[in-house]
Amino acid sequence: MAAAALLFAAGCSSSPQKAEQPKTGPIPKITDASQIQPLPLDAYTLNQQQYLDTLNAQRVLARRCMTPYGIDWHGSDVVDPAPVGQKLATLFLIVDENRAAQYGYHSPDDHSKDGKKSSTGNDPTPVEKSVFNGTYKGPEINGHSVPKGGCNAVVEAELTKGGAAGVGIFDAANVMLGPYQQSKSDSRVEDAFGAWSTCMKAKGYAYKSPNDAVNDPAWRSPQPSPTETATARADVACKQQTNVVGIWWAVLTAYENRYIDQHAEDLTKVKRQVDATLRNSASILARGG
Repeated sequence: MAAAALLFAAGCSSSPQKAEQPKTGPIPKITDASQIQPLPLDAYTLNQQQYLDTLNAQRVLARRCMTPYGIDWHGSDVVDPAPVGQKLATLFLIVDENRAAQYGYHSPDDHSKDGKKSSTGNDPTPVEKSVFNGTYKGPEINGHSVPKGGCNAVVEAELTKGGAAGVGIFDAANVMLGPYQQSKSDSRVEDAFGAWSTCMKAKGYAYKSPNDAVNDPAWRSPQPSPTETATARADVACKQQTNVVGIWWAVLTAYENRYIDQHAEDLTKVKRQVDATLRNSASILARGG
């Protein structure tokens, strides 16, 4: 899948300028990850299942395009992690008591994947790659010439037909870090972190913020220790007591809504591109390979 163009550079600034803090709506009481509602920018992104459907449609198109050249294409079988939505279960760090008791600050995910690409072992040859990406300079293959941009361009055109030219389906996901970082430095969230820190201190743990607890170097062992799980359980209990997650969610929602208001025209194009890609993917998968 082609890399997305980053349209909204202001949203990804690593040191966003202090601006007036946006007003929040009602602040929910959140004590469990299942209570966390979707965030505003999620409407402009793919969720995990939609991303997988899009990848599968891409594979169907890629093999269909490569077959006339006598190539059994598996280059698109590679699993390539991409920004898809906002993982509500981990966005506000550790939230659930059961997870804290079982995993501490470790991830329950399969660590064997390690967030890296994996393939089927059928790695394409240099010639096959050149046909796919459009760099092939040789004669016709099986009586077929390679189109401009190769099969990759054909795939992209089919997937995004009816969308918005020059817009990437991951553009919104690429800018989510901006509002998120702003929310962490918002005075209301900082006050919530302070209340959390006071709660943790009363339990015997000295951390200024939940981020400090998560990133404690003591948790770098392969498996969570009893000390780690005890700390994580205290962390969750203090989040519940001070409603850190509810406050943080409300503040982040306000920053994302402001971002959407400021970039409405661009985000409308992103939404059009996302909707077209999902519509085309569904049609491609319904027809099959």
